[in-house]
Amino acid sequence: MNVKVLQPVGHWALIALVGLFILSCKKDAPEPEPEPEPVDRTESQLIKDDIYKYYKLYSLWDTSIPDYTENPAEFTDKYRSADDVLTALKKLTPVHAAYDGGVLDRFSFMEGINGYNTGTSARNGLKMDNNDGYGLYFSFGTEDGKIAYPIIYFVEGGSPAQKAGLKRSDYVISVNNDTDYSFSVTCDDRDCTYNESDKNRIENKLDAALDAGTLKLQVKQQDGKVLTKSLTYSNYTIDPIYKDTVYLNSGNNVGYLALSSFEEIENNNLNQQQMDAVFKKFEDAQIQSLIVDLRYNGGGYVDASAYVADKIGGSKTRGKLMLSYEVNAYIKKTPSVNKMFQDTKFTGLSALNLNKVYFLVSDKTASAAEMLINVLKPHLSVQIIASETRTFGKPVGFFEQVVQDKVSFWPVSFLLKNSAGFSDYWDGLVPDKPNIEDYIFVDVGDKRETMLETALNDAAPSSSTRAALQSVSSKMRHRLGAGTVNAPRDRGMIKKFKE
Repeated sequence: MNVKVLQPVGHWALIALVGLFILSCKKDAPEPEPEPEPVDRTESQLIKDDIYKYYKLYSLWDTSIPDYTENPAEFTDKYRSADDVLTALKKLTPVHAAYDGGVLDRFSFMEGINGYNTGTSARNGLKMDNNDGYGLYFSFGTEDGKIAYPIIYFVEGGSPAQKAGLKRSDYVISVNNDTDYSFSVTCDDRDCTYNESDKNRIENKLDAALDAGTLKLQVKQQDGKVLTKSLTYSNYTIDPIYKDTVYLNSGNNVGYLALSSFEEIENNNLNQQQMDAVFKKFEDAQIQSLIVDLRYNGGGYVDASAYVADKIGGSKTRGKLMLSYEVNAYIKKTPSVNKMFQDTKFTGLSALNLNKVYFLVSDKTASAAEMLINVLKPHLSVQIIASETRTFGKPVGFFEQVVQDKVSFWPVSFLLKNSAGFSDYWDGLVPDKPNIEDYIFVDVGDKRETMLETALNDAAPSSSTRAALQSVSSKMRHRLGAGTVNAPRDRGMIKKFKE
């Protein structure tokens, strides 16, 4: 969205000068003085001015920003670049103790477009509906307590890696015919020791390989099969549903849905068709509980998250308030913008009548993913199972401003609340069961995966689920810390302007 607001400063200055001249003529009609030469702002200066103006108009914290709308140059000319202007503006927002003394706005950002450089490196973090690369995400682990390798812990749906058949739990033998991708470790039942420089060296090599135009991987799968796959770096359409299934359990069936992001759902597009099909399967199986895997979900569209929430809520939430927004005074009095921020109610998009919903999360679970959990908590029995002690912590979102056709600017513009008015999770949602291992040595959806099995053992306890947990804990397998290569990113909580 690009909502045009104030015109360039020179235009308003000229209008003001003409107005003063007319008033003077009405008084005593003196000889007109020569009109001053207009001061032209450079492209860089105009971009800095517009960054200030859009932030002042749309920021959730507009009252913290001094008013230089008549002459933004008084503020912006103090700074060398557009990025410096934004950094200064964000520092004016309230301080939040959980951010190590940092301010609440750690989220507003910009990216240069059409070849423009804002003064900072590109964030490359807000690609809606598609992504670039291979769709591969690695951690490090050992299966025997002696040798560690890069291990795939997530493969994005729709990516070259997913289409090639690579999957979570595959570990790397070679990259581009280079077999130097392992290092020695010494492990006991609880932990491993190793030379950090060995791990860093391999991590750097793998990072560089993932930036190249082609990638040849040789991996060993958990059944011992060795695969060699040649991939091409590409732009691909994300398939956000990377796993769905039903676990049958004598009338107490449990659904499982793994979502990597919230891509656009509208007008019966493919995402909507696929989401509808998954929930139709859940309805047909008459599931009593649902496990939603959001471990690697950094957010996406608010409306898509609301659609999924409506599906999960089913008959229990129909007609109830789902969410409301907090916005600034300017947005409230601007109908074309404020229409995006009206209360949303559940409409009952499915026939589900769930006893409980489980959310599998990590410290990377953010934005629209946290929103999904938050809006369901007042209405359903919810249990949060986390690999750490908190989710990411981002109850705010934004919509795009295009500045001078050179900058894509995303100032934080709204705070999202559930029906109980709760939005205070700046430092993350608190799990019911923290520090549950993200067991990367089995494929997604495998009942031996520790976080999934923790939910299953609560939803439908049985001897088979307990045996699965015991079989996992007996193995000499260790993930080496929380380090990752090419970690999933915070994608935001995005509102898309619609005419």
